[in-house]
Amino acid sequence: MPGKRKEVKLENFEAFEKEINSLQKEAEQQAKKEPHDRPFHNLLFRGHASKDWRLRTTLERFFQERNLKVTEWPWRDYYHILLAVLPSVKSLTSNKYELPTEPKYRLLWEPPGYEFMVYLRHHGFPSPLLDWTVSPYVAAFFAFNEAKERDEIAIFSFMDRSSDTKGGTLNRPGITQLGPYAVTHKRHHIQQCQYTYCAKYDENKDLIYCCHEDVEFGDDQDILTKYILPASERKKVLKKLDLMNINAFSLFGNEEGLMNTLAYREIERHWE
Repeated sequence: MPGKRKEVKLENFEAFEKEINSLQKEAEQQAKKEPHDRPFHNLLFRGHASKDWRLRTTLERFFQERNLKVTEWPWRDYYHILLAVLPSVKSLTSNKYELPTEPKYRLLWEPPGYEFMVYLRHHGFPSPLLDWTVSPYVAAFFAFNEAKERDEIAIFSFMDRSSDTKGGTLNRPGITQLGPYAVTHKRHHIQQCQYTYCAKYDENKDLIYCCHEDVEFGDDQDILTKYILPASERKKVLKKLDLMNINAFSLFGNEEGLMNTLAYREIERHWE
């Protein structure tokens, strides 16, 4: 059963910035009191162009779009798929990732092949990783860029924990946060990405990927807030973000992103 999460409905983007500034100050003060054992346990953000979109990984969406009734998947099965696609990636691209044929999984840490998983995720391959950014403004771009003005958008904030410890039960879904330290696709660094995966463990303590929304979100760990804003703020927000050099080209770094940005600057921004 999905756990509780906080929802905050805001009238404009300025109210969102005020909320986030307060949230970030609280997080910084908490970090000083109780330093985390891993320095990347900070606030994360994720933008949705519709408030109705759920927190789903691309792997979950892949199953859903094909009417496949899959809600859980052993990490070993996914890892075997990584091994299967690796020869094609190495043969047809300039990337030379290496994966062990007999991986070992460490409890509550990076899954084997993490850097390769991130690379595949940024190229559209279905992934159990849910992508986030440490920048609320990058998240805002992803929320507003494709939004329809008659709708409402959502920007999520997530904190793994508020202290230096985290509890859980092995046979119930829990979220693990993965940090920025990866040699992988350049978008990972450009977009200031971090990731989470949701998993539980079977009777053999083997990890099973499952759905983020099955987690029991709380007040001291797995802290999730959903900010809902009117999409009518889109034009104002995108103009502000572009002046901060947050746009499709700066975030994707390809020609499609460049054309998207140029079309916005030379056509959409001038259209009344």
